[in-house]
Amino acid sequence: MATQCKGFNSKCFLLTYLIIVGLLIVLWMNRASLRQGDQRVIPPTMQSYLESPPRLLPTFTLNTKNKLALTSERFKDKWSFVYFTHGSCLPSCKPSLDKMKALQAAFANSDFQFLVIGLDTQHETADNLSQFLMSQGYDFTVATGSEKEIEKLATSFIALYLQTDFTDGSYQIEQEHHLFVVDPKGRVYATFRPPFKSSRSQFLALRSFYAKTE
Repeated sequence: MATQCKGFNSKCFLLTYLIIVGLLIVLWMNRASLRQGDQRVIPPTMQSYLESPPRLLPTFTLNTKNKLALTSERFKDKWSFVYFTHGSCLPSCKPSLDKMKALQAAFANSDFQFLVIGLDTQHETADNLSQFLMSQGYDFTVATGSEKEIEKLATSFIALYLQTDFTDGSYQIEQEHHLFVVDPKGRVYATFRPPFKSSRSQFLALRSFYAKTE
């Protein structure tokens, strides 16, 4: 049988009071942490591309070539360059893909990875998109997934795209052509935007800034 708290001096009342106060303190601390935002002092030259604060990626599962799984753990302990696109993106995607290829050549070691995420979830597999990129001279890891997973990831990266379906059964995908940098903690750390004039030097600067602030 449940017992009732009798009087302000009872042990039961005191325990209930402490629990309520503890919950209020936890709620206050959580709200305070959200309000703090980014405590870093970001140099003016980096404010146009550094994300403030960095955005932690959600858990996800995508499929790569030969249906191998790619999860959020893949981003840990290395720098990643990520681009969202599809197999009918030419010619608008060429500058972004060319920049990815140039960065891949500049940072060709195990501390880096270069990932393309497919937007055309209804019509294109990772194998299809990979073959298209290889035919154009681009050798990147390619991943696709369900519409829900891609939308979740695109929202986290802030990778904007729009698919328009026409009455004749055809469709068109429009997209932004940003290159995203994910840090070794699995966070969206920077966004490079066309025309990518100084992406290599910008990355070197942000990596130095990361080493000093993390």
